[in-house]
Parts: sequence; C-alpha cells; structure tokens
Amino acid sequence: MKYISIDIETTGLNPLTCNTLSIGAIIEDTNNPMPYEELPKFHVAILHEELQGSPYAINMNHELIETIVQYQTAQDQDEKNDLVHMTGMQFLKLEDVAQAFQYFLFKNEMVNDLIVQTTTITAAGKNFGTFDKLFLEQIPEWNQYVKFRSRIIDPSILFVDWKTDNQLPSLTECKERANVPGVVTHN
Repeated sequence: MKYISIDIETTGLNPLTCNTLSIGAIIEDTNNPMPYEELPKFHVAILHEELQGSPYAINMNHELIETIVQYQTAQDQDEKNDLVHMTGMQFLKLEDVAQAFQYFLFKNEMVNDLIVQTTTITAAGKNFGTFDKLFLEQIPEWNQYVKFRSRIIDPSILFVDWKTDNQLPSLTECKERANVPGVVTHN
C-alpha cells in the first residue's frame, strides 16, 4: 500500500485565520520499502505577503519565516536558487501549492492521469486528521486536486500503552517508545 506522511508548519492553531507556512510530505510503499534517503519527498515553503497567527507559533517558526523572507527579498534568481539548494525546499505562492502537490503525486506514480483532476490519497501523520488536513483544505484549489481517504494513519496508535496511558501519546512520547533519537524540529 502506498501512503503519504504529511506534516505542516503554521502560524497558529486556527485553519480559518492562521497561515500554512510549509508542507512536508514523503511517499512510502509497504510493498517496496526503501531507505529514507531514496523515498520521494515534497517540501515547500509558502510565500505570503502578510501573516496572521499567534505569537507562540510565529516564534516557533521564526527560522522558517526568515528563510521565506530571504527568498522573497533575494536580489536575483541565483540567490533564490541558492536558497532552494540550501534548504531543499521549493518556494511557491499559495495559489500554486495544490497543483504542485498533485504533480509531485503524478511524478511518483500516485496519479495515473493529470486530466482527471482530483487525486485521492491515504495520509499519515500525528494529528493529521484533526490539524494538518484542516489547514491543507483551506489552500486554494486543494480540494480540486487532492482529497484524503476517510481513514488516516496516526502512528500514535502503535505506541499507546493500553494499561497506563490516559490518552494517545504525544509525538515526543512516540519517538521515545520507538527508540528514535532526536528532538521534534518543526521543519
């Protein structure tokens, strides 16, 4: 089964008033496991003229916002290309994101035909159904290009301790229980 792990960064918690700053996605195929380095990846920073959100979220993503500003104020295309190369991100206007994501799916054989506009995918991600999905659906034309299956893979279910947990474990707890080192970087 092919599925797509998706994570976004935002300026806050409200999908109706806050902005999506970046989208990261990776295609995984349970029938053809590959090393992380070889998996198809989509990473885009979204260009905004203005931002609205909470001070906490904006501060948490200040480095990403600074990178977006550097791209927007670059003196020439070479400087922009250097930022793309250094960050591994595309920089796109909000109105271009949905079509670019669908093209990524097409390029990686998740879509057979670009003429058939809407692509339905299985998504995975911690809190994806209650957070990321709501923001993505606010992106212009997103629902014309991409739809999500009703069943979403949330990895926390794999790391719940049914005897002692009172709620599903956080991402940090999941990483600890899976013996995955490192901190959550929000990038």
